[in-house]
Amino acid sequence: MRQAMRIGLLVAVCVSLAPAPQAQPYPILQAMQEEMTRALDQLRLPNEPAPYYIAYAVDESSGTRVLTKLGSVVTDASSRPSRIFRVDVRVGDYNLDSSRFISYDRDPGVMSMYGQFGVPIPLDDNYIEMKRQMWLATDGAYKRAVQLLAKKKAAAQGRAADPDPIPDLSREKPTETLGPVVAPSLKGRAWIEDLKQMSAVFLKYPDIDSSEVDLSESQGTHYFLNSEGFKVVQPIRTAGVRVVADTQAADGMVLRDFFTAYGTKLDDLPPAAELLARTEKLAAGLAAQRGAATGEDFTGPVLVEGQAASVLLGQAFVPLFVSSRAPEVDNPQAAAMARFQAPPFLTRIGSRILPESFSIKDTPLLQRFGDALVPGSYTVDDDGVPAKDVTLVQDGRLMTLLVGRTPQKGLLQSNGHGRGGGAQAGVFQMESARGLSAAELKTKYLEMLKTQGRAFGYIVRAVLDPNESRPSAVDPLDAAMASMAMISGQGGTRIGPPIVHAVKVLPDGTEQPVRGLTFANVQHTTFRTIVEASKERTMYTYRAAPGSSAGSSSLSSGVASVSVVAPDLLFEEIEIQRARDAPLKPPVVPSPLKK
Repeated sequence: MRQAMRIGLLVAVCVSLAPAPQAQPYPILQAMQEEMTRALDQLRLPNEPAPYYIAYAVDESSGTRVLTKLGSVVTDASSRPSRIFRVDVRVGDYNLDSSRFISYDRDPGVMSMYGQFGVPIPLDDNYIEMKRQMWLATDGAYKRAVQLLAKKKAAAQGRAADPDPIPDLSREKPTETLGPVVAPSLKGRAWIEDLKQMSAVFLKYPDIDSSEVDLSESQGTHYFLNSEGFKVVQPIRTAGVRVVADTQAADGMVLRDFFTAYGTKLDDLPPAAELLARTEKLAAGLAAQRGAATGEDFTGPVLVEGQAASVLLGQAFVPLFVSSRAPEVDNPQAAAMARFQAPPFLTRIGSRILPESFSIKDTPLLQRFGDALVPGSYTVDDDGVPAKDVTLVQDGRLMTLLVGRTPQKGLLQSNGHGRGGGAQAGVFQMESARGLSAAELKTKYLEMLKTQGRAFGYIVRAVLDPNESRPSAVDPLDAAMASMAMISGQGGTRIGPPIVHAVKVLPDGTEQPVRGLTFANVQHTTFRTIVEASKERTMYTYRAAPGSSAGSSSLSSGVASVSVVAPDLLFEEIEIQRARDAPLKPPVVPSPLKK
């Protein structure tokens, strides 16, 4: 008995002296690492290759969305916290792997699809269930990867060998970026009274047919881990307010205006009083546009100022600097559908694409522009590669493109721009070494009109961003506006962003507001006709459309914020057209807001 007591006492003493297990600062990352290690050690089908690359991502976040119209709350939604797991498994090697291939044959089964999409995992740190979901998703992704690689190799046998093949995945030096875990602190509902006050502004304008004020925010933590040794823990922080309104002129022409304000959190946004003042200005300006004269077709010198210059660059110029690579497919019909135009600048590296005084940089590490925070700033991309500032244009000559981990001919390494499912800009900055003041630039424009014997010209001060100005619900007005951003029926020319605010200006400086205009046929060569730019620059931020997951190793679940910093731009020649969409008949019965 005494011997048993001695043994028990000895065990108790040993246990008390043993070091307590250390709490993991990133328990989710630990679960990801353990399951990835198991997969790398054991995941292999008989007579099939083992994975050479595995990447895991978990987004732990929650969000709020509040939508108000005419002083009332229409939507008040807060999402519960969620954890979404995503996996990328590749077989083959860096030169040729299972990615970048689309098969239109029947997929090998439900379990293979399991690894393609986001999988919810437990909110509490239930390691057993968390790892079980990771195990199932990894297994399905691996089986699918094996079949895709076999199909990809079979499809390649029917084509002549590429004498200069491009790898499917770039080799990068592993890095760790371990930031804090963010506990969501959502403040959207605290803005409800301010949002109601902003949307109530439109009650004073019964001729404005529809309007909305929309607030959204998301907070949480993004975890990323891959088999090469990359590790990322970084905050998920996005917030924004959007105001959109529509009206119709007496002739049935649809008119729309909008503004957005983005930040990493709601505290970054302008004060509510400033947003209210902007809403008042938008409503008054939109109502005044109803009585403006309709603009005329014009091709010649145009001055594009402020927001209009930033949005025009974001819509028509920034995408040209993104390196994109079409996926391969397994039949000719599908190839015709899947193939998209290669980046037009890919073969122009080293060539002049802008006047010699212009330079362009993408600076994702820039956190402030003047007194404002830069929403497009980031420190590490979706592939775990640290963000890099990149000179895209120097003295008017194209130097390089923005690249993620999907290599492109002549661009074999990432420069830290793999975002939103493909390569994407972060903070796109254009400037001129010989910029003029805004007043001097306008004077030069008027002199140009006189020299060319022009009866008038246009100064464009605001344009629509079709993605940002779309209402929450599609209605007949939105259908009409959508047609303005589509392909024109005349000659297949691409219609650029619709113009919101423009003035017809005479050579003596007299200005007359006009409506119903849009940029037309804006090509990359259009930007070579820029004559001068201002010293002053304007920042505009938008949410870029997601890229193709078939062409990227990114496990991103959301869109990327892009900030464009641009000067006022004086074009020697740009084409402006009257809107070609058919006017809608106004409502038969007047708005109930009219007395």
